[in-house]
Amino acid sequence: MQHTTTHPKIAVISQTQLSVFKKSIVVIALASLGGLSILSGIVSLVSAFLLFSNAALPKLAVSILTDAILDITVGMLIVVSSRAFNKGKRLAIWLFGGSLLLDSAYSLIRGYELHYIILGLGLLMIWQMLKFRQEWEIS
Repeated sequence: MQHTTTHPKIAVISQTQLSVFKKSIVVIALASLGGLSILSGIVSLVSAFLLFSNAALPKLAVSILTDAILDITVGMLIVVSSRAFNKGKRLAIWLFGGSLLLDSAYSLIRGYELHYIILGLGLLMIWQMLKFRQEWEIS
């Protein structure tokens, strides 16, 4: 039996330094979410143009067209947010938060129900982006 007086050093890990995901996973998730929103907007845009050519339901076509424009706009904001986040810009949080607010405001204006799950996941994503604040530029 061998006795030693050395003990392994235990490092204290602060919870504020740990992030749930790697930064690259968050960037890919944001870019994918934005791409899916843009794709959804393009499909809605094609549907609106098909309804305009039919001329049987012009009011529905206008509604689908405005929804498509919103989906494409929100998707572009999210993709730009993803690029800004990858470059370490604080602007990423504002762009992503703006896309959440724009989508929520549009839903309320149009009389649609709010998507609380999407808002919750968006706030979770913003929280995760804030976890990387030490890596961002000071401006």
